[in-house]
Amino acid sequence: MKNFTLFFLLLLLFSCNNDDEENGPDDTFNSPDDLSREVVVENLNMPWGMTFLDASHALLTQKSGEIILVNVENGSSEQLFTVPNAVIQGQGGLLGIALSPNFESDNLFFVTYTKQQGGQFTTALGKMTYQNSSVSNFEEIYVASAWSSSGAHFGSRITFDNAGYLYFSIGDRGAMNEAQNTENEIGCVLRLNADGSVPTDNPFVNNEEVSDAIFTYGNRNIQGLVTHPETGEIWSHEHGPQGGDEINLLKAGENYGWPLVTHGEQYGGGVISNDTTLPGMKDPLHHWTPSIAPSGMCIIDGDIYSGWKGHVLTGALAGQHLNRVIFNGTNYVTEKRYFQGQGRIRDVVMCPTGHIYFINESEGAIFKVNPEFD
Repeated sequence: MKNFTLFFLLLLLFSCNNDDEENGPDDTFNSPDDLSREVVVENLNMPWGMTFLDASHALLTQKSGEIILVNVENGSSEQLFTVPNAVIQGQGGLLGIALSPNFESDNLFFVTYTKQQGGQFTTALGKMTYQNSSVSNFEEIYVASAWSSSGAHFGSRITFDNAGYLYFSIGDRGAMNEAQNTENEIGCVLRLNADGSVPTDNPFVNNEEVSDAIFTYGNRNIQGLVTHPETGEIWSHEHGPQGGDEINLLKAGENYGWPLVTHGEQYGGGVISNDTTLPGMKDPLHHWTPSIAPSGMCIIDGDIYSGWKGHVLTGALAGQHLNRVIFNGTNYVTEKRYFQGQGRIRDVVMCPTGHIYFINESEGAIFKVNPEFD
């Protein structure tokens, strides 16, 4: 009995973490000789998401609602636009950003943001035009059925698949059981046409018990969502509670289990579920316990970072590091951590040149990752 009590106390000590809390450094995976970081843009206000326009310029969202044009070559930044209807509410604000897959011809880009109606809040999707260093023609094209007075778990990232369909994530809004209620869109990934309409081949179209827009459900709070550059599959990661952050391969119509299955526990201790797997629910490809609080995600493509092609990079908020996960196909192999304790990394993106950049939320800055291999 004494041994069990000691084990439980140690487990509680090392698991204590929430989506946005800070952990102390863990040097287990550090290899500072492999990479260096170079600050390229500073003095940003709550930067959240970033997408590159070309080798030098990127559009960036600030949580407070602004679209910023940054130049990673000369360090300049310029506010272009404030998104109508975007409000800060707890973890919510102006969030994900992605270019249209046809950006060179249509000049469109998309954002997700927290929207208010009365005392309730949800995640919405908007599109607008970027041309000649200006933003115009904003249009709100989808408002998720995920209303709550809570300021927790709005998601939200955006990606497009190779057929041009748009995916965006919505968290469980702090009401975990609603992630299994498919009559709303809480704790889901939605799949839409680029105009905000629902594709006719979505997995639950014409099912009266499920929202037509839902692609997956049972997701807690996805803040990493990407299309694999080789396979075209949709990969994601999501925050666990106290432990149980996950990397998932998203499949149409699947239930990812939250909160019926989890590797995490209640904050401060306490069982959420005794099950880590159940029939009919998709298991993660990998989970972090204790949590690192992942945010931002890219899958490396190209040869600048020698031997890293196909590896998954994420930021870490609680872990305060850049995390590299190595997969053999969809089988987890190992991982490595960089820049431990040097700030909360909110987003990780690849430039068209193949270089990696990340947003350091703690410093209000964008950093370039330079390889320094032997």
